[in-house]
Amino acid sequence: MPEALRNYLLRLGWSYKDKEIFTLEESIKYFSLKGVGKSPSKLDMNRILSMNETYIKNMDESELFIKLKNYCHNYKKKLDEKFYDDIKRSINFLKNKAKTIDDIYKNSQYIIEDKISIDKEDLKLLDKTSKTIIKEFILELEKENVLNKVNLEKIIKQMINKHKTNFKGVGQPIRIALTGSKFGPGIYDIILSIKKDQVIKRLKMID
Repeated sequence: MPEALRNYLLRLGWSYKDKEIFTLEESIKYFSLKGVGKSPSKLDMNRILSMNETYIKNMDESELFIKLKNYCHNYKKKLDEKFYDDIKRSINFLKNKAKTIDDIYKNSQYIIEDKISIDKEDLKLLDKTSKTIIKEFILELEKENVLNKVNLEKIIKQMINKHKTNFKGVGQPIRIALTGSKFGPGIYDIILSIKKDQVIKRLKMID
């Protein structure tokens, strides 16, 4: 992001006490040639990404959503307005560990894409037991008028006990079915970030 790159370039060969993060106003206020070191500096992409991650983590989420929307418009596919509310509601965890706006974009694919593509290796994890768990989970979801973390925790706990497995044994196949990957946000966050009918629709696509 421009703010992070400006901050990185400012700190490239210059320091002010032990301070690392500077707003634009602070940059103007504190910068002086006295703080410039004599040793040559070199570009460090890992450091830039780390700085970027810090800015993403601390940025106002409304502003971050605007940056994501503009990024999609300029470099990807324009973000459909029907997904605005879902992404705004979810951006607090979509930005988790994101080092770039593109990372947030990738994390949000399961929200903005109706059709989910499952990786071959992850598809292998959807064995007979996993598919049974998914089918039973659908039946439990259909009984609920409103989805929230409390009733989701109750359903998953019951299924863990019934199948004598652990949280991963239940959560992983559901995550794969909903996002196309065994990696990603927490299972409760995933389910609550998309509409109930869409959750059920995706789960039913797993035969």
